[in-house]
Amino acid sequence: SEVEKPWLPENEGVKAKIFMLLHDPSASKLSKIVSYFVTLVILVTTVTMLWESMPSASFTPEECQPWPEISVADCRPKPGKEFAYIEAVCIIIFTIDYVLRVALVHVALPRDIGVSEQRPGEVGPVKMTIKYALQWLNLVDVFAILPFYLSLGGFVGGSTGVLRVLRLVRVFRLLKSPKLRTCVDMIINIVRDSLPHILSIFSLTTLVCILCSSCIWIAEGTYYSVDHFQETYPLGVYIRPNKFGVGYEPTPFTSIVHCFWWFFATATTVGYGDDFPTTTLGRTCAVCTFYAGIVLVAIKLTIVGGSLKKHFPAWNAQA
Repeated sequence: SEVEKPWLPENEGVKAKIFMLLHDPSASKLSKIVSYFVTLVILVTTVTMLWESMPSASFTPEECQPWPEISVADCRPKPGKEFAYIEAVCIIIFTIDYVLRVALVHVALPRDIGVSEQRPGEVGPVKMTIKYALQWLNLVDVFAILPFYLSLGGFVGGSTGVLRVLRLVRVFRLLKSPKLRTCVDMIINIVRDSLPHILSIFSLTTLVCILCSSCIWIAEGTYYSVDHFQETYPLGVYIRPNKFGVGYEPTPFTSIVHCFWWFFATATTVGYGDDFPTTTLGRTCAVCTFYAGIVLVAIKLTIVGGSLKKHFPAWNAQA
């Protein structure tokens, strides 16, 4: 039977126990509770960020008046104060967690943080702290809390978009969960194994893209007229029949390179519909592109599926 874990980490010393309590969810029962609590805080900040982006959650400042002058600075909608309070509390929790771990990591054993050493004592306290701080999950922690303090210091000004992008990084803190980390490791291994073959297929996709784009351009974008749309295009314009077949319109397929977007939107069966053929020859080319795209996608799925079949049993055994 599985040995029951203690409530506190078994490391010697109070500092080492506190570090393992925050660093390793599997170290003890209390470590797991702390991990669940931090995960809950991450989910709260994520939901708050999503809610804050909704127009109904913002209000127009009282300073926004049409007279004597209206400006973006005065009239840009602002989220309610409750979002700022939630953000501040969550950032304080994240900051305490990060500072304590970085400040106490030197009392832990190198193997506890995934650092190998050839002989005992090779990795000193300073070196171990630096190595730990530069681990990518700890860098994620820095970027998760950095936007808050940058905004407090006024270093980002009105760049709210930059702040929101940086705040998205905190979602990656969920990867501290062992199950999620093993899942991500499996996906990385699948991509690593499949990448050489996918790159080969991408070369084939590029050739098919050039071929299909050239065909759709020839069918839809090579008829030049100086008699149509003289007011808008006095020097002439490339035209094609409109979608009703009773007149003409300027063609959206203005070059082969411009047709690349149409190819990928069509070959991947996304079909946004922003550009579409109206001539018989163009529609025939589009049908061929449909089937070429299905074949290319099927080849990639087969490659990835084979790699998934290779790595999934090992991940499933760990989960």
